[in-house]
Amino acid sequence: MDPKERAEDFFSRYAPAYTESVSHRSGEDLQRLIALLEPQGRGRLLDVATGPGHTAFALAPYVEAVVGLDLTSAMAREFRRQADPFPRSFFVIGDAEALPFRDGAFGWVTCRRAAHHFPNLPRALVEMARVLAPNGRLGLVDMITPSDPAAARFLNELERIRDPSHMQALSREEWQARIKAAGLQVRALEVVEELLPWERWWAPVPPDGPAAARARAFAAAGGPEAAEILIRRSDGWIIRKQRMILIASHTLAHPSC
Repeated sequence: MDPKERAEDFFSRYAPAYTESVSHRSGEDLQRLIALLEPQGRGRLLDVATGPGHTAFALAPYVEAVVGLDLTSAMAREFRRQADPFPRSFFVIGDAEALPFRDGAFGWVTCRRAAHHFPNLPRALVEMARVLAPNGRLGLVDMITPSDPAAARFLNELERIRDPSHMQALSREEWQARIKAAGLQVRALEVVEELLPWERWWAPVPPDGPAAARARAFAAAGGPEAAEILIRRSDGWIIRKQRMILIASHTLAHPSC
């Protein structure tokens, strides 16, 4: 499979589990995204890689209409299961790297917990910038790696064992460089941390499969680089998951836009 086929396969299998995920529905990163993005008034919001639509629906009360876009058709069913309270919400099957919308179509664009799956993240960011209105705001949330390259490699490999569609998580510094390269300017950046028991992090992947055994062996063999990711306790491992909330706008936009 190519990377996008792997993503479709993974998220098609586990689509209902993501609908029921409390963390995805109401995590601290979602609350900070809303607070920092400050969506309000007339205008449309695009949620890229929306999955079952948790982020889109959380933002829907603040804007005129929301559009959720996702590559996986199974997520369309999950999105529509939740859409009844939000009559101005729409789902589009599409690719983050080739958004099917005109330039400047949205006052707000969001992408939450998905960018590490994109095979060509620079292209996806250029596309998000393209469909963002001149005075609009882009809100991104994604897991980030430590700045130490060895720890970053460890985290990315551990995530790939769990989910083969994982491409690459970036450090905070790498994200800032990618935003600048896309012609955007960072307006706000925060990091929140969640400590996840191994079993909760591993879900919804079956805990007794071969991938789980490989992940445990990989974790057990980790050296000093693993210390920034794993906390070993008497009852098992804890995963330190750091997530970045980043707000950006076009370079020429006024900071208060």
